[in-house]
Amino acid sequence: MGIQGLLPFLALIQNQAHLRDFAGKTIGVDGYVWLHRGAYACATEIVTGKTTTKYVDFAMQRVRLMQHYGVSPYLVFDGGPLPAKVGTEEKRKQAREESKRQATALAAAGKESQARELYAKCLDVTPQLAFQFIKALRAAGVPYVVAPYEADAQLIHLERTRVIDGILTEDSDLLVFGCNLFLSKLDASGTLVSISRTDFARVVPGWSDKEFREMAMLAGCDYLESIPGMGVKTAWKMMKRYRNAEKVVQIVRFEGKLKPVPRDYLQNFRIAELAFLYQRVYDPLTERLIHLEDPPPGALDGDGENFVGRCAP
Repeated sequence: MGIQGLLPFLALIQNQAHLRDFAGKTIGVDGYVWLHRGAYACATEIVTGKTTTKYVDFAMQRVRLMQHYGVSPYLVFDGGPLPAKVGTEEKRKQAREESKRQATALAAAGKESQARELYAKCLDVTPQLAFQFIKALRAAGVPYVVAPYEADAQLIHLERTRVIDGILTEDSDLLVFGCNLFLSKLDASGTLVSISRTDFARVVPGWSDKEFREMAMLAGCDYLESIPGMGVKTAWKMMKRYRNAEKVVQIVRFEGKLKPVPRDYLQNFRIAELAFLYQRVYDPLTERLIHLEDPPPGALDGDGENFVGRCAP
């Protein structure tokens, strides 16, 4: 999930922490992360349509773990599909269908162990599964919200408006969106990893949020495939030198060291950037759908409005 190679790139500012370090804080949680973790252990049952509550049990154990150490969880769930990720989601769907076909064949042949591995690969955490978790949250009085589109953007809005004090997720995209306190890799003992945006200067000194975002996007994200051969390290080196994605693309095309850059790459790059900047989110204070940031006049002309999500998904 997220930008491949981004978290290792930020290894210098990753700190070992514990939930007790955030006692008294409200931490936003990407609900689907816990659902995926919990569902993995019962993938065969879910994919084959058998009834199970194991995934909800796992997720609620994580809720209680946070509460035990004085941290208030605020769960956020993905809503409708964002047009910006149609290509990514279609590829994932095709991969799941192929894995399910292979798993079914292996199970029929009595190769249960191999089948289980493939069932895990074709697992699709559906809104129906999420609803079972939501019902458990309601019963426990734990706050939650279903985003109009992506949980990532919704979590950022909640952090910016100080509804939450940080974000627990496994998706490095949150750092590209502008997350201030990024928490990940929570284990059963309460240990986790934290990254503070105030430490970015130790890795990319003097960089603006825009430059960091462009570097990450050049390396490839859910909204835009990378230039073939362009990973985070290469993107960092080139952005460090040229400080502008458009210039980087021009140089890559001129030097010809990497595979050819698609003709419409820069156009797609700027459109994809709209999803990081102006995606639709739900504002719990006004109970309205708003943009993550107010777009300047003309920013969403053409297909821009479709790409960041319409007002009524």
